[in-house]
Amino acid sequence: MANPIVSRTELLAGDVPMTVNGVVKKTALLLGISAVSGFGMFFFALMSGVSSGVLMGLAVVAMLVTMGLGLATAFKPHLAKTLAVPYALLEGVFIGVASAFAFYKAPSVPLLALSATFVTGAVMLTLYTTGIIKVTEKFRSLVISASIAIMIVYAIQWIMSLVFGSSIPHLFGGGMIAIGFSVFTTLIASFFLLIDFKNIEDGAMYGVNKEFEWVYGIGVLATLVWMYVEFLRLIGYLQE
Repeated sequence: MANPIVSRTELLAGDVPMTVNGVVKKTALLLGISAVSGFGMFFFALMSGVSSGVLMGLAVVAMLVTMGLGLATAFKPHLAKTLAVPYALLEGVFIGVASAFAFYKAPSVPLLALSATFVTGAVMLTLYTTGIIKVTEKFRSLVISASIAIMIVYAIQWIMSLVFGSSIPHLFGGGMIAIGFSVFTTLIASFFLLIDFKNIEDGAMYGVNKEFEWVYGIGVLATLVWMYVEFLRLIGYLQE
C-alpha cells in the first residue's frame, strides 16, 4: 500500500520545488506581520477605551475569518500567497485582543506567555532535528485525534458561552482540573509543531510545488498562535 504522503505530494509536485529555507523565510515574514498587528491591537485595546464587548466581537470575527482563510489555503494552495498576509494580520488582531484581556487580569501574563511560546518552539525544533522525538504515523494520528477532541470541547464551550452565558463545569474556570486540561492542550499544541516540521521536511523531500511554502508558513503560524493562546490561559490560571 502506497504511503499517503508520497501519493499526495507526487500529485502536487511542480517544476519549481519548495525548500525548507523558503518556508522559514515565509514563516518569519508572517510572524513579523502578526507581531506588528498584535502589538498594535494590544495597545489599541488598552488605550482606546473601547468596550470589552466590542473587543471580544473583533476577536471572534478575526478567529472565524482566519479559520476560513486557513481552510481555503488547505484546499486551494494556489491562493495561499494571496491569503497569507490577510491571515497573518487577522491572527495578530486575535492575539492582540487575547493579550489585552490577559493583561487586564495580570499584567505579566502576555510577556510570560510570549517567552514560553518561543522557548517551547525552540525546544520542539531541537527535539525534532536531533531525532529525540520522531514523528511516526502513530504519533501523528494520536496528536491529530487529541487536537480534534480539544477543538470539539472548545466549540461546545463557545456555544455554551454565547447561548447560555455559562462554561463547561471545571474546565474553564480555574482550579486544578482547569489547570490540568490547560497543561494537556498546551502539550498537544506543542507536539503539533513537530508535525508541522515533519510536513515541511517531507514536502521538500518529495519536491512539492514552491507555492506550498506559503501553505506551510500559514500552518506554522497557526500552531504558534495556538500555543501562545494556550500559554496565556495556563499562566493566567497559575497567576490567580
